[in-house]
Amino acid sequence: MNEQVLRRRIERHCAASIRALSARPEAEFRAQRLLLNERTFNLRTPHLSVDVINHPLVRARGVADAMALRLVHSDAAMHRAMSPNGTIARIVFDVLEQVRVECLAPADLPGMRRNLQQGFDLWCLEARGTGLTENEVGLMVFSVTHIVRSRLRNEMLDEDVDQLVESTRYRLAPIVGVELSKLRAARFDQREYAPLALKIAQTAGEFCDRDEDGDDAGDAAVVSRYRMLLPPTDEDITDGALHASGILGVSASGEVENTSDYHVFTREFDQETNGEVLFRQSQREAMREQLDQMIAAQAISVPRLALRLQRLFSIPRADSWNFGQEEGYLDGRRLTQLAANSAYRQVFKQVRETPHTNLVVSFLIDNSGSMKRQRFEAVAVLVDIFARALELAGAKTEILGFTTRAWSGGQAFKAWRAHGEPAQPGRTNERLHIVYKDSDTSWRRSRHSIASLMNPQHFREGLDGEALEWAAQRLRQTDADRRALVMISDGAPMDSTTLNVNDKGFLDRHLYHVAQSIERRGDIELRAIGIGLDMGEFFRRSIALDLTGTLGNRAFSALEQLYSPTPPKDLI
Repeated sequence: MNEQVLRRRIERHCAASIRALSARPEAEFRAQRLLLNERTFNLRTPHLSVDVINHPLVRARGVADAMALRLVHSDAAMHRAMSPNGTIARIVFDVLEQVRVECLAPADLPGMRRNLQQGFDLWCLEARGTGLTENEVGLMVFSVTHIVRSRLRNEMLDEDVDQLVESTRYRLAPIVGVELSKLRAARFDQREYAPLALKIAQTAGEFCDRDEDGDDAGDAAVVSRYRMLLPPTDEDITDGALHASGILGVSASGEVENTSDYHVFTREFDQETNGEVLFRQSQREAMREQLDQMIAAQAISVPRLALRLQRLFSIPRADSWNFGQEEGYLDGRRLTQLAANSAYRQVFKQVRETPHTNLVVSFLIDNSGSMKRQRFEAVAVLVDIFARALELAGAKTEILGFTTRAWSGGQAFKAWRAHGEPAQPGRTNERLHIVYKDSDTSWRRSRHSIASLMNPQHFREGLDGEALEWAAQRLRQTDADRRALVMISDGAPMDSTTLNVNDKGFLDRHLYHVAQSIERRGDIELRAIGIGLDMGEFFRRSIALDLTGTLGNRAFSALEQLYSPTPPKDLI
């Protein structure tokens, strides 16, 4: 299974667990972050940092359960208001609050307790193996975590860990011994617990500040040290120094910021073409016949679907009058009839409104190689039927595709090598954008071009963020009152050469930021259809479709589910 697909699948399971346990439907989990309403919920707790691919699955389960408990048992506003100054003090204060809520795991959920314990144990092994405890800062945080956790749970420490934290305990006990002794009794009340935790955190921070006063390793060493303690997305480390790594940032208001780290090594070999030039006419005619046969097998009434889409997208517009009405606006031309017959009442007129659909819908289809396994024929059938129905409903449509011109980079990758293989070069493949149908061409004239979707010979890799920008730019150039953009993908931006020479989140971050930018601008109604996978991590409104076998009611109601204020109850 593709690594990106597997990563998203595990993250979706974690998010589902967090939502179920915390009763917070707005909660999401992606890129090692907990999000509420698309805003990062900052957690500065080291043992909540997890790579869902490279760490054991139980570690991810433990982190998800821990995050859910934080949402249930901790008042975020209170915690934020009492959070101390100083990076290490804030880390320790967050750790103490996290271990408090974890000790409140219900006794009737033994699976949760087991996940929390196993996940924490795995973090301990990793922390010691990666050298976290080999400097004073790391050892302080590691030790305080274990000391407080053992007190809250009334448990003995492992012998090896006990020896490791003994020096830190010896330093802290004379100053915060009283606070440590009161923690367990206060664990059920955050308001009572927080002042105790604050004193411990401030003391730990002061010790670390003293230890670092004589450290001339420089800012880079300090950043590296903190990087080992926290998830890579925390915003507070050294005044944002870690954002230079290109990870998503969060503004002071909580809004996700675009770090604008996406760049392209060369655009010299990029190409935009149309579906008619991909294959010979005889091939396209054969593919069109095959597509028509598959559409006929669906037994779908296109006119009926068109009426439903017209109701969904049309806006009533006054275009004439209904005369001879018994109420409404007085019609002066009929007053003579009223004078001749005082019983005559049909002397009024009313505004007549007819449905008006000044709309362009753009379908942006992932033409990456992974879509070959995800029923690309079914996607072609679905989009072709939607294009016909929308045209009957009075709307215009575009059908676009995106892929790359080559596997493994092609000429762009060779150019990068010829220039000495500079680090972090950005996109190093040749982009290919395809127009199967533009908004000014009717479905009938485009039907053979659309049929090129039936042959995946040109399906290679996917640069989703750039394709989304391209489709949005085309839409903005159309003359329409309303613009809708539907991305159809298996949810996995993937270009092997680009990811091999940049960091793993390079393509994902770009897609996320492009989608957020379009939605914030508000001139395009952006939605997504995930083929076998949920696209919710990138788009606010999305659905997942299973396109195996004959297309069902859910597939043909996709636009209604995406664009209706509430999903339709009556399907085809």
